[in-house]
Amino acid sequence: MGGADVGRDPNREPGPTIGGLSLRLRGLGLAVIAGGFPVGNALGAGALIALGGFVPVVGGWLDDRVTSWSDVVATLGGVCPSRVAGDPDADHGPVLGRADAPELFDEVAALARRAGARPPGQLRLSYLPCCGATAWGRRGRALLIGLPLLSVLTRIELRAVLAHELAHLARGDATSVARSARFVEALGRSLDASRTDRARLSPLLGWARLCHAAGSALLAPIARGQETRADRFAASVAGGDATASALVKVALVQPLFREVLGHYRPDVSGGLTLYGYFRSFWRRLPEPLLTSMRHGLLSELPARSDGAHPPLIDRLAVVQSYSNRPPTELDLEPAESVLGDPIALERMLHNRLFGPDTVPAGPSLFHRAGS
Repeated sequence: MGGADVGRDPNREPGPTIGGLSLRLRGLGLAVIAGGFPVGNALGAGALIALGGFVPVVGGWLDDRVTSWSDVVATLGGVCPSRVAGDPDADHGPVLGRADAPELFDEVAALARRAGARPPGQLRLSYLPCCGATAWGRRGRALLIGLPLLSVLTRIELRAVLAHELAHLARGDATSVARSARFVEALGRSLDASRTDRARLSPLLGWARLCHAAGSALLAPIARGQETRADRFAASVAGGDATASALVKVALVQPLFREVLGHYRPDVSGGLTLYGYFRSFWRRLPEPLLTSMRHGLLSELPARSDGAHPPLIDRLAVVQSYSNRPPTELDLEPAESVLGDPIALERMLHNRLFGPDTVPAGPSLFHRAGS
């Protein structure tokens, strides 16, 4: 927790927080842009076809280069948002069963009640040190928990992280603006992939750039406001210092784990899995070096902040304004103790990354026979 204090600057004011009404208005604006873009594309394409654009379209159709509406728009110099199918089974890691982590399920259920939300339908164990909430369809919701984080956080810090993500689910952050956010991201990918001299002169491309710029301008404050709101709930649950410590550790561990991943070789690791190797590395780091790394992390904040999150220094100022909650002995235990058999789970994820997939099919990829 002392690592969080190094970033506190009493002379710095937190950045502005977007309130609930502003979030709704901006979300409505995003929805209008997402719904209006295809209408504008259709009207613009129709006008261009009437003015002679039918010639390249028909030529492309005869050459089998135009086989869909997106091909028509591309031929006229415009773009359609590229869609990437969301497969939660492929993207978010295996599903945990209650037998794999009963204490984790109990913790999530208790925090969900406090947040005023129903527990997510799935808990998924992610390969990377991240934690997040995701939703798909009308009722599909999952909480993602990065296995490497459990080797770094304490239980009370994990509680802060879980509370943050459940606050997103409780307020509908994973669904209310997610569709519009995916539209803005997909439109940006399409614009990046379509850069030809002829396309730059197309009014359809100008329309796409205008919608992307407007959507991006609306999206960033929404995401920042949602993050600040979730941070406040986490601090009210776990206390200011525990939440601040969790924020710093998560930011610190992510680049470290990727560095370890880049150097890890299963054949020369002495029998350690990737996650055991990382845990051994983390625990060998001397405290002075960790303190120096925390200082370095916080001193680089202007370059490290992004449009979706407030700067870490501002987030620390917000959460540390909340009172602390005296931790119990259980709160200070490693977060991996919430798992029933952490070594077995580490081996499962390791095998999925580096070896043949021998996990049996069933309701839970980690459900042990007879448990």
